[in-house]
Amino acid sequence: MNTQTLNGVTLETLDNYRTAARQATAAYRLGSHRLVSVINDVFANSVYPRTAHVAPQTTVRLEEVRGSISEAVVKGVDAIADRTAKAIESGSSVATAQLIRVSELTAGIDNPLVVNGLQSAARLAMPGAKVALVVSSKVAQGACALADAAGARPIRKATRKAAAGAKRAVASGVRKAKVAAHRAAGRA
Repeated sequence: MNTQTLNGVTLETLDNYRTAARQATAAYRLGSHRLVSVINDVFANSVYPRTAHVAPQTTVRLEEVRGSISEAVVKGVDAIADRTAKAIESGSSVATAQLIRVSELTAGIDNPLVVNGLQSAARLAMPGAKVALVVSSKVAQGACALADAAGARPIRKATRKAAAGAKRAVASGVRKAKVAAHRAAGRA
């Protein structure tokens, strides 16, 4: 009974850390997309309108280069986040499967002396496991708060929205710079 309880606490702890890792990855993705969007907005609203008066063609080219760089950064962030998500799922699945496997192996032991030893070990390990569960719960709550601050509600929708928003921001910035450059070229 204690072995199963220890098993349950350990599985719950693993699940908390999986949740924390997922949320941290979502916060990384969304925060990075937000940063790219802010930088794009600064250039589109502050820098390019001023430079378009002086060097309209250079401004258009600079905007195109910045747009390409922004797209590359967004793709890189997405690739890292996607690979991290796969690693999280793979690692947690392997850890859970191994824990279940060990639990099943120990449940199949018929020797009363070994069973009593395992139950004693489980009783001794239980306070530490409960502390680990509390810590993992706090870590998961913190990661959820971080992801919420980044706008991850729910994670899947938020990551798709952020990626689409960053791409729209890049395209919008390119259009604004071209319009400003054409206006400046018309005045010159």
